Order: sequence, then C-alpha cells, then structure tokens
Amino acid sequence: MPARRQAAVRYAVAVWRDRPRRGLVLAVLSVPGSLVMAGWKVVLFCAAPSLFLAATVVFTLGVAAAKVWAVRRHRRSFAFDVANGERMRFRQAGHRWIGGAVTAMSVVFVGCSVPMLVGRAHPVHYDQWVAIVIAAATFAELGVGVWGAVTARKDGEPLVEATKLVNVAAAVVLLVLTQSALLSFAASAEDAASTTGASGVFLGGVAAVIGLAMALRRFPVVTGAVSVDQAGLEGERHELGPVAGVDLRHGPVHVGLDRER
Repeated sequence: MPARRQAAVRYAVAVWRDRPRRGLVLAVLSVPGSLVMAGWKVVLFCAAPSLFLAATVVFTLGVAAAKVWAVRRHRRSFAFDVANGERMRFRQAGHRWIGGAVTAMSVVFVGCSVPMLVGRAHPVHYDQWVAIVIAAATFAELGVGVWGAVTARKDGEPLVEATKLVNVAAAVVLLVLTQSALLSFAASAEDAASTTGASGVFLGGVAAVIGLAMALRRFPVVTGAVSVDQAGLEGERHELGPVAGVDLRHGPVHVGLDRER
C-alpha cells in the first residue's frame, strides 16, 4: 500500500507539472461547481420562473457537459495514430464542435433576454450579499478563463483551450446575472429589467462570437511531423483516469511523464 500511495503521489505531481493534462483535470474538477451553480439557478427559477433564468440554467449545464465531453474526447484521441496527425485532427474537430455548442447556447440566451429588453419580463430580486458573491465569482472565473485560454493556445492543445474558452463564454454570460443581481437593489424594477435585457443581448452576442470563432477556427495543418505529443507535452499513455485524471494502472517505475518513444 505505501508503494501504491507513493505511485499515486508521483503520478499526481507529474500531471500537475504537465500543463495540458492539468488543464483537463481542472476542467473535470470544475464540473461539480457548475452543477451546484445550475442547481442554485433552478431554485431561483422555481421561485420566480423566467426565460432568462431558464437560459442561464441551460447555459451552465451546457458548460459542464462540454467540459466532460472534451475530457472524454481527449481520452478517445489516443486510439488514433499520432504519426500521421490523426490524433491532433481529432482533437481539433472536438474544439470546433464545442464552439458550435457554445454558439447555439449563446443564441438561445440572447433570445431569452429579449423579453426583459422590451419590458415583458422582470429580473429576480437578490439579497445584497448574494449579489456580491455572484459578482466576485464571475470576475474570478472570467480572469482565470482568459488566462487559461491564452496559456492553452500557446501549448497547442485544442481541447484544453476549448474548455478554457467555454469558461470565458460562461463568465461573460454570468456577467449579465451579476448585473441583474446588483441592479435588483440599486435601481427600479423597470430600469433593472431593460438594462439587464440589453446586457443579455449584447453579452450573449459576445459569447456567441467566442463560440463562432471556436467553430470556425483554422488550425495549422498537422502532417505528423510535429505534434503536442511528439513535442513531449504528453505521453502515449497520458489518458485521464476515471477519477479526476488519476490512473493507477502504471507501476512505480513507469509513473511520470511516460514520454512517447
């Protein structure tokens, strides 16, 4: 057992030092948080049903699903040959599919924000401390998402970059909810509704542009001569295990970066 625990620790350290793999692990670990956020929004929706809240619930659940799908696609990519570029092309296609999903969810969000813009719906009233917590979480997620997307783009790992860009799009949409929460005790109901509706249309459009850019992204042509795997950022067996990336099938001697030979 001590040897097994030591192997687990060494594997965890190897994952943490490998930035692309670390990004995928963090994406998995963030899913429960997304589900908790979606559950909280469902409670708000039940208290005061509205298309706007329904759209935020759908978007949050879609973000969680996109992250899980990205990690699973990354694992499936190891069935493809790295030498001829098939593996990287498979991951690039996944990046585009996620972009299409983000675009679709953003368009739905924009459509559900229109009733508030035209005065046919009203935002939910929030307690002041709830609004502050929402604002803090939103800006933190936005900053981490932007930083992660820039870093992942430099690493050349499409699916990791996709999970980070999904976080950015989610944070942009969450800005609308933040504004709605802050205005609920700082402005009249009519002003709060029209302002929130306008922000929903605009920021939902920004999220749609992010998704569209992902869906239409033109990656460098991969011929197999150079790839993320061959560059040493990943190894042939760098799959994420069933529990947040921990796979203990490697023996103590083989635990580490296992670079492809």
